[in-house]
This record gives sequence, structure tokens and C-alpha cells, in this order.
Amino acid sequence: AVEFGLSKQTTALLSPTLILPLGIIVPIAAAKIWHGSPLQQFMTAYKFRVTLVPILDVLMLLAVRSFHSSSDASSRSLFWAAVIASTGLQTIVNSLQFNAQMTFFAHRVDPAIGGSYMTLLNTAANLGGTWPSSFVMYLVGQLTVPPDCTLDETSGVEVCIGGRDAYFPLQLTFCVLGCLWIYIMRERVQHIAELPDDAWRTHLDDDDDDEADGTAMDAEHAN
Repeated sequence: AVEFGLSKQTTALLSPTLILPLGIIVPIAAAKIWHGSPLQQFMTAYKFRVTLVPILDVLMLLAVRSFHSSSDASSRSLFWAAVIASTGLQTIVNSLQFNAQMTFFAHRVDPAIGGSYMTLLNTAANLGGTWPSSFVMYLVGQLTVPPDCTLDETSGVEVCIGGRDAYFPLQLTFCVLGCLWIYIMRERVQHIAELPDDAWRTHLDDDDDDEADGTAMDAEHAN
């Protein structure tokens, strides 16, 4: 957004006025709506992430570009509406998915190994959510073609022609891939959500109990 002309001051202003309040309110509301169904909450947020969020993001970037080419009242209203809608929905889906992830892990963690199990699950989830960002930024840099700019000797104005911004085709491509993932994996996700808590247990406590029972029986026979 900054490359399209959105100032860093505006970006910084969104954090305390929009992102922070939503980050507090959304988990509270989610607990009331999807109580006990974290994966359903996750999938609902993911559907918005791969459909409405990209659309609003593209509209926001186009509104930023339009605002800098025209500063009338309608452009200003469109600019702020697009920025708030895009940032707000992005914050909501991020909060919903993170909250669902932590709730699911907390419910499935094995008490026998406690924090180690939770750390393993969070590490895998964080890794899966981190590397795609670097990969996508690499693709944007590789596939973007800068425009050809020349200086018009008559007017003294720089004229740029050609070029290709890879952001928009990549956004469309990953939206389609996200929708395909939902179609293919939704039944698998539902199956995982319906697994009993015992399916996530390591049963280390059972082995300890069996050893204790065996020791007690040996002691009784010895007596």
C-alpha cells in the first residue's frame, strides 16, 4: 500500500484506532458464536480470507492510487472507506484464525507432556504461516516488470509506458488456490474436528500406570 502512495503516518494511525480494538473484541465475540468449534471458526474466517479480503485489498490499492490523482471529496471518502474496510476485515480474519488455532491446540494438548506438545503445535503452525509471505514477496519481485520511463524534452515531464505489476495476477491466482483448498480439504478438516480428545493423546500416562500396577502386583506376590 505504501508503494501505491499510502503514507506511513496513515498506516501507523490504523493500529491504535482500528487494529487494536478489533483484536480485543473479535476473540470475545468468537467465543460466543463458535463455542467449542474452533476449526469451524477457522474455516469460516479462511473463506473470507480468500474471497472478500483480496477483493477489498485490491479496491483499497486502487482507491489509494485514485486519491493521489484526484483530491476531491468523493475520492477522499472512497479512500478512507476502502482503507478502513480492507484493514478491518483483514484484522478480523487474522484474529479469528489465530484465536481458533490457539483454542484448538489448547483443547487437544496432551497433559502428559503439556508445554512441549503445545510448543510443537505452535511451531509447526507458525512455520506454515510465515514462509509463504517471503515466497510471495519473492514472486512479486521476480514477476513485476518496471515501466519504461523517459523524459519528454518538450514538456520536461517524465513519461512512463509499459510495465507489469505482478501483485494483482498473483492475488487472483492465490484466491483460486485457496478456494480449491477449501473444496478439497473441507471434509478432512471436519473429520479432524470430530476426532475425540483421546486421538491426540500420547498415552504416556497409561504406560506409567501399567508400570505402577505391575510393580504393585509384584510386591503383593512377594509378600
